[in-house]
Amino acid sequence: MPKKWLLINLAWVFLTLSACGWQLRSNPLLANQFGTVHISYPQSQLSLAVELKRALRANNIELVGATGNANYQIKILAANQSRRISALNLNARASQYQIYQSIDYLITDVKGVQILAPTTASAETTYNFSELDVLAAQSEEDLLHNNLRMEIVRQILSRLGEASNKQKDYP
Repeated sequence: MPKKWLLINLAWVFLTLSACGWQLRSNPLLANQFGTVHISYPQSQLSLAVELKRALRANNIELVGATGNANYQIKILAANQSRRISALNLNARASQYQIYQSIDYLITDVKGVQILAPTTASAETTYNFSELDVLAAQSEEDLLHNNLRMEIVRQILSRLGEASNKQKDYP
């Protein structure tokens, strides 16, 4: 008998959600009529550039190899990365670390005019460190660095979308 009521309640929840118009929607960060983009970066930032290119392609933005063919150019200027102890255990050893990443970049249009002055995108997080499982802690830190990189890419795409909308409003 309780299983029957569970099914009735689940059906009621789904019916209510569909009746109110709620639905999952994709939220593209960039408009489809965006144009072409060129990315210039130092070789040390190859992993960030790869993620940025992947995100641009996912938003149906065409990437070009030459700056002259691009409507916009994203120039990655500098990158910073740090790790610091944020908590100690009873033995005065690290039990928690804070990691931080930041990227300085600017965006120019087809004429080379800066449409977004040098800007910093940054992200940080903390994680617990266990001396008993150092390999797992290192793997977790690597995963968190990837997550921070993805957050920075999301920030860059958001600012690129804002900058392109401002430029369309003011020719």
